[in-house]
Amino acid sequence: METQLLDNLRGKVSDEALANIHAWLTEPKYALHKDELVALIQAGDYKALEDAFYTVIAFGTGGRRGMTGVGSNRINKITIGESAQALCQYAKKADPDAAAKGIAIAYDTRLSSKELSRFAAQVCAAAGFKTYLFEDFRATPELSFAVRELGAIAGIVISASHNPPTDNGFKAYWSDGGQIVPPHDQGILDEAAAITEVIAMDFDEAVRDGKITMLGSDMDQKYLTALLAEAEGEARDLHIVYSPLHGAGQTNTLKVLEAAGFTNVERVEAQMPPDGNFPTIPTGKPNPEEAAANTMAVEQMMASGADIAITNDPDADRIGVMVRQGETPIMLNGNQSAVLAADFVLAQQQAKGRLRPTDYIAKTIVTTDMLDALAKAYGVNVYGNMLIGFKYIGETILKTEGTQERFIIGGEESYGLLKGTYARDKDGAIGALLLADYAAELKAAGKTLYDRLIELYSEHGIYVENLATAQFPGADGFKNMQRIMQELRSNPPTELGGYPVSRIHDYSSLTTTELATGATTTIDCITGNVVVFELGDSRRRVTVRPSGTEPKLKLYLQWFEDSKNPSDLAQVEADYQATQATIDKLASTLVAQFTA
Repeated sequence: METQLLDNLRGKVSDEALANIHAWLTEPKYALHKDELVALIQAGDYKALEDAFYTVIAFGTGGRRGMTGVGSNRINKITIGESAQALCQYAKKADPDAAAKGIAIAYDTRLSSKELSRFAAQVCAAAGFKTYLFEDFRATPELSFAVRELGAIAGIVISASHNPPTDNGFKAYWSDGGQIVPPHDQGILDEAAAITEVIAMDFDEAVRDGKITMLGSDMDQKYLTALLAEAEGEARDLHIVYSPLHGAGQTNTLKVLEAAGFTNVERVEAQMPPDGNFPTIPTGKPNPEEAAANTMAVEQMMASGADIAITNDPDADRIGVMVRQGETPIMLNGNQSAVLAADFVLAQQQAKGRLRPTDYIAKTIVTTDMLDALAKAYGVNVYGNMLIGFKYIGETILKTEGTQERFIIGGEESYGLLKGTYARDKDGAIGALLLADYAAELKAAGKTLYDRLIELYSEHGIYVENLATAQFPGADGFKNMQRIMQELRSNPPTELGGYPVSRIHDYSSLTTTELATGATTTIDCITGNVVVFELGDSRRRVTVRPSGTEPKLKLYLQWFEDSKNPSDLAQVEADYQATQATIDKLASTLVAQFTA
């Protein structure tokens, strides 16, 4: 039967897809999903088969993530199970005591997360690893904390972050609590490719035999204590609206706000129930970066006269913050939240006499350069030449352990913040605590977070950012993305959106090229599929990269302008809005150019 099915597919799907389908039909490793695959082939849905099998789902910036279902390019028990088994095998090679140290596993509120996390635990237990599994959904940063607290060799989170309900994923963490970085990611994939059978033991038996230990309130309390230790301010008179967007944020962000003494926290009740369908979000995407996800929180903030609203994505490592500015709601983007949090922490640390020249803040190459300006003003260092993904900030913290350098705060444009070293991944709870702290302090002075942002623009200049995406769905989409990236390198544009390109940074070859002279210099970073175009000023640039987990090109735009009259805050705000209009227009132009 298998031969006939494969013969029927020839010429209707790519050779790559056919090879993967052949493996899934004939190898014992994939027997669990064979009946589903046969039904899909017999239905003749060749487009779906191509998309599900044209590649093996890879480790991107956030692990393995994608649609759930049958296929090598899908999240299912096979791709989750082989990832967990490969992580165990890799860990054993890296550390002879790996099995005894164990692996911790957490999951969010997505539809398949509990089932897939239990299966991952069964696989780890079968591999001989002491396995820790949270008894219910938890925030991703608590897993990072738990790995460190338990002294585990590694950790796993089953989550697709802010993706639609159809998706899920696998994020792997190493012993420092940070996400897997090179070369570990490729090492795990190499192990996965060699696995011929996914071995899992019975869940109840593993729990009964002590091979799987359930984690609960004890770990929660330790994590909460670590969070509270990072608070800086004392003001607590603040009216907050909070929503977890049906996710795990109620286990960390809501708890830390209340435990810190913010007594006026109003919940968006319709979005409190954990539900992987995300039924109250019109787009189905529980992403605080998108205004549609925050609509209910914003409406409640305005109706109740609250000062700010806070939302999390489903695994609660990201934070969205909205400010009531009179009768107008202001949605802070990830860069603005990072700037405000850094300004607050640095000012507090300076006032307490704790700042030293060897202290540093960390950010990625697409995160606002206003953090550099802040660091300079406060006399601390910046680590900023790192690829996209908070895991590289975690790696930097690891590299500076045991030195005179001290990590103060890290931020990334995609709504991620971390203060302190209790965890090594972004944490929506600490971001919420810091910004609520700051908002309360500013409220006591008759100001808002937005007011302070305008003041910062007057002090350091106007830095404005925009993230635009060019969509390329399906197997052909990924090929088009790679073609565009290759074209950008082999035949780079001399202008973008009407602005001359002055310098190009190619993170694939780690080379910077001056267009005027052709002179080249070396970039001090790891390689990545990223190209950066400077437009006359290092603070005016466009960064292009394909998403590691979704079929789209991401265009990160940054722009800088000096304020015409820094002493006039109304003029500064007008300059900011004009600069925002400039970068929004450029973003629209570039998306049209890339998708033409």
